[in-house]
Amino acid sequence: MEKLIKEHTISNHECDRNGSIKIIGIFHLLQDMADAHAEKLNVGYTFYKQNHLAWVGRAYHLKIYSLPKIFDKVILETWPCIRTALIATRDFFIKDVNGNVLIAASSQWAMIDTTKMRPVKLDSFNLTYDILPERAVESDFAKIQSPQQITSEKQIQIREDDIDSNGHVNNCVYPMWAMETFTQQFKQDHILDEMEINFKKPVFIQDNIVTAKVQNNSETDFTISIGTPEKEAALVKASFKQKIG
Repeated sequence: MEKLIKEHTISNHECDRNGSIKIIGIFHLLQDMADAHAEKLNVGYTFYKQNHLAWVGRAYHLKIYSLPKIFDKVILETWPCIRTALIATRDFFIKDVNGNVLIAASSQWAMIDTTKMRPVKLDSFNLTYDILPERAVESDFAKIQSPQQITSEKQIQIREDDIDSNGHVNNCVYPMWAMETFTQQFKQDHILDEMEINFKKPVFIQDNIVTAKVQNNSETDFTISIGTPEKEAALVKASFKQKIG
């Protein structure tokens, strides 16, 4: 198994007001790499559309060491590292041109039958491919508990642009929604250090509005649930460190 490795230059539209890549920009890069590598391994968009299948994200665990800036050249790496009967794990590095790790991430995926909306075994339909047992993040994807003591809430309108080709809110949108629960001042004074996400149920355009509920575990550690009254779409754990300088 060879990693998929690509060079990418951080664009203006991927960056925030400080010129650093936004959280949704990071997740777009990860998802694009996952899609491209799955296609190369013959288990991507072309294959699953022909067979009424879809990859569905179950979890992400992200560690940020340094955020790339506008026009920085970065090296993107991805590879499948674990495969069980029902779950595929894929890891990622975003590195600078000298090989230093800027961002490391691990992700879990399941394949579903879109006609029955049921998981399928990964050895069905010849869903076999080699793995590389290297880990970017040694994560066990522990279950994130729902907030019990809500310290703040934010309602968020679902937009048509949030919906992907599977007909529901794209996984990249949830971390962006999570970051919107923090004030601009907080984000100016702190740097996102680590983020974990469990995806529970899909959200659709007809759901109209989601509510993000926040629990402060400490001054820099938060648990966030994002969903509708009927469904718990995503649970997020975000940890920050104080900005230095």
